[in-house]
Amino acid sequence: MLACGSNMMGAKHYDCGTPNCPHTKVICQSCKTKACSSCGTKSTEQWISTQLDAMPYCEHQHITFTMPSELRPIFEANPILLNDLFSLAADTLLKWAKKQGLEVGIFGALHTYGRGLNWHPHIHLSVTRGGLDKHNIWRSIYFKKMHVEYHWRRCLIGLLRRKYGELNLLTSSTNHIQDSRQWHFFLERQYQRYWNIHFAQKTQELKQTVNYLGRYLKRPPISASRLRHYSGGTVVFKYLDHRDGKYKTKTLTQEEMILRYVSHIPQHHF
Repeated sequence: MLACGSNMMGAKHYDCGTPNCPHTKVICQSCKTKACSSCGTKSTEQWISTQLDAMPYCEHQHITFTMPSELRPIFEANPILLNDLFSLAADTLLKWAKKQGLEVGIFGALHTYGRGLNWHPHIHLSVTRGGLDKHNIWRSIYFKKMHVEYHWRRCLIGLLRRKYGELNLLTSSTNHIQDSRQWHFFLERQYQRYWNIHFAQKTQELKQTVNYLGRYLKRPPISASRLRHYSGGTVVFKYLDHRDGKYKTKTLTQEEMILRYVSHIPQHHF
């Protein structure tokens, strides 16, 4: 990524086809890495342009599915579980729509990072505010936040209960667990907590919806504009603390910064 757009990535050399014209142009190759802020911006613009012709023109509801902080290390130690988060979040809405006799459209994106580059897996999901009934007639639908939160919480805890024998539980929040009884007690405690499911303001225009999705789907863990200072030993960057709505700065060693950054690069084909 550091070499993106430089000669180190290779370059294409173009010469003018006019005889005796000395004009040339050199274009350096990009890295096309998922975590590159420069390539991420270009990828977002291309994706938005494509989706404007593919997505339905209707209202969308944008929902963020999160989990208690005690459960997050489990998904870091068992990354194969991250793929299940999509189906759990989508099924919560699909089942509600099915009860209404409707088929809705859903688009989801996984983020594993918080604003401070900490490990914070969550799903950004956008669902159409209407669907087709069995006669292919469009009807509006409303999703209840309490219903969505309850089913997301129940389904995620159910997944972890079923996977007990397959999990690596040597994490900061679960290394005390010695048997299935302690595991189920731990999960029950998390189940009884409040889970934050955020319903963003609905979007009515298709371009607004696609821009919203592109921002969450294609952006890297941190943009270059958030980097404030590098001293050769430490890196300072700004972030928005959602708890009080204020911008703050975080200072990390260069090693910690790199470790946090690369931990959020998706696995191949993910």
